[in-house]
Amino acid sequence: MKLTKAVFISYAREDLAAARRIADALAAFDVQVWVDESELQGGEAWDDNIRAQIKTCALFVPIISANTQARREAYFRLEWKLAEERTHLMAAGTSFLLPIAIDDVLEDEALVPASFLRAQWMRLSRGVPNTNFVDHVRALLSEQPPTRTRAAPPALSTRQMRRRWAWVAGALALIGGIVLFARRTGSGPADSTLASATVPEKSIAVLPFVNLSSASENAFFTDGIHEDILTTLANVSALKVISRTSVVQYRDTQKPLRQIAAELGVRYVLEGSVQRAGNKVRVTAQLIDARSDTHIWASKYDEEFELTDEFTIQSALATEIAVALNAQIAPQEQTRLASRPTANVAAYDLYLKGREQSRVEDNSRDWLAKTEPLFAKAVELDPSFALAWAELASVHLKAYNTLDHSAARLAQSKECIDTAVRFAPEDPRVIMELGEYFVATNDLKTAKSCFERVVQAFPNSSDAFAGLGAIDRRDGHIEQALAEVRQAVSLDPRSRSAEQQLEGLLLSLRRYGELMERQKLWVDLGGPGDLLVQASVAMLPFTINGSKDAGDALIAGLPPAALRTDHDAIIVAANWAFITGNAPALVQLWTNAGPNWRFSPVFERLDLLSVAMAFMKLGQPERARPLLLKNRDLLVAALAVQPENTVKQDDLALTEAILGEKEVARKQLAKIEESAIGAERQVDLACAYAWLGDKDRAIALVARALKHPLPSFDSVGILRSSINWWPIQGDPGFEALVNDPKNSAPLF
Repeated sequence: MKLTKAVFISYAREDLAAARRIADALAAFDVQVWVDESELQGGEAWDDNIRAQIKTCALFVPIISANTQARREAYFRLEWKLAEERTHLMAAGTSFLLPIAIDDVLEDEALVPASFLRAQWMRLSRGVPNTNFVDHVRALLSEQPPTRTRAAPPALSTRQMRRRWAWVAGALALIGGIVLFARRTGSGPADSTLASATVPEKSIAVLPFVNLSSASENAFFTDGIHEDILTTLANVSALKVISRTSVVQYRDTQKPLRQIAAELGVRYVLEGSVQRAGNKVRVTAQLIDARSDTHIWASKYDEEFELTDEFTIQSALATEIAVALNAQIAPQEQTRLASRPTANVAAYDLYLKGREQSRVEDNSRDWLAKTEPLFAKAVELDPSFALAWAELASVHLKAYNTLDHSAARLAQSKECIDTAVRFAPEDPRVIMELGEYFVATNDLKTAKSCFERVVQAFPNSSDAFAGLGAIDRRDGHIEQALAEVRQAVSLDPRSRSAEQQLEGLLLSLRRYGELMERQKLWVDLGGPGDLLVQASVAMLPFTINGSKDAGDALIAGLPPAALRTDHDAIIVAANWAFITGNAPALVQLWTNAGPNWRFSPVFERLDLLSVAMAFMKLGQPERARPLLLKNRDLLVAALAVQPENTVKQDDLALTEAILGEKEVARKQLAKIEESAIGAERQVDLACAYAWLGDKDRAIALVARALKHPLPSFDSVGILRSSINWWPIQGDPGFEALVNDPKNSAPLF
């Protein structure tokens, strides 16, 4: 039933799109909204109508933004004045004003009436509403405590966040920076307490379904049913649904449901089973309240149904669970729930097999040979199968990024994603893959637009929030990026890649206290696990205060054989030698590892450069030169295929600088500086100028970089010792920078 009390939305004309998004979200949940879209054409009748609405509305929602800040005279300011005047007639504590900030405007700097500053603000990035906001508005209108905000209150304002973190600032004023090595994407335990401060009332984890089929090869089908039910359920924005990466780790677990729910930060757990025989399938499911270990709802599809009805079952399950949890389903969500990706059973089977194979972490040609044909055959059997086209685009894009940097491979990815968009232009999974394509082609503005669309339509997408966080971080919107990455972790709390993204951001912000707490809890929950995770924990004290004890102990405990053959062990030991300035140890590792030598687990960009730098520090340029020449040849060949690859452009400039090709290096650096470079590329430039011998330019760039939370920059402690910065270590200007306390303090 539509609430009879109305919400009045006031906005600057430049923020009309945000106002529409907020109004549409409220209207979808039966909230009456007054929002003028007449482009402020004016007139007495129009003015009288606006005044009457402000006089009679139950809730006044002003949208605050950089646009309202810029406009010192506008009609919305009259609306704000009328709303404030009305508050003078209201009893203390009456909920009437709900200011919404849609960008980085700070409350204590906002040009708003005084009464707005006394109200509780909410922040909706770019005006994209969420369920917390809708529930909060409905609660204010009904004068009842909001169900969802009991567990997840409205977002803290910037001013409130600064007050909350004020006590932390002193404790975090430590020597700091960033561990040099990039860590491999993977999965592992995370801290649910840190991922989500409170457990939302309508939160659920869908555990892997049990395969009851007699044929073990149907395990892929059971996993596919589980993932599709999870994804279908995640379409309901009123629910918080934990992502697949986190829940699959509980397959065959012996942990109690209460512990699982606590680790994932949810109240409810869904369990189920699948039995398949030919094209006949049986599905059972039960919903459990983990706090009391009681069954809330159960559904058993005991009668055999045709495989083509599987999508109907997914929709029915999601709808029944939403009803059981009293979670409303918006009309557009109901439409997505009822959609069928394909009617072709064989194509769907191939799609599920391909999806399972695509998750193999081995980015080899063998992986490509096994994965690509599955999706290719699926779209051959059903040319309108949009999700299969999107997955095939993803395979081509992954191959382009790791195996085949050709324009032809990139074009194949584009052709596939364009086909998927043609058949399913509004499907969030298709839009997400389109965004990934634009990331690969460095069109971050368009990629961000895609991720924003996914978040709006599919707010349970951890990947979309992570994508937004990465782009906003690069664009300098750090506070916004931090919120987005935290949301990604909340939705996928046991995903190592999401956790690494958050840890990397905290590290670059020099928030060492919180970072150390997260790392400790991660290890405590699941044991040391991945060696790269152990290394990040052991190396952090050196990053903070120069202590080598934990790092030395870790390296000393690695088996000698592992330092010759195990990539992870070699990477960890090599990076420790590099950041501590131990050039002899790095060269010895390289010699012993031979063909197994690795320095970076992700980009492989410093495998040769790191050793060449070590030889230069040791005064052995004749041993560095062959490595540098080989590295130059590799970079030139790669840039011939990918001329816009900024990382390889920067590495080529650094290689030429170390080789002593000063004129060539300067031309390359000048070309880079002419482009619209961000702070991250300035770090690469600083390093190149250091090795080129232009110390003043290098130090100036380092000084600038220390003012920004960069993902690839070192702490002052590492700057003092890392081989990377050897050419300018000891310079008075450089030493002044690393000894300045401001360059060790948290950035905000």
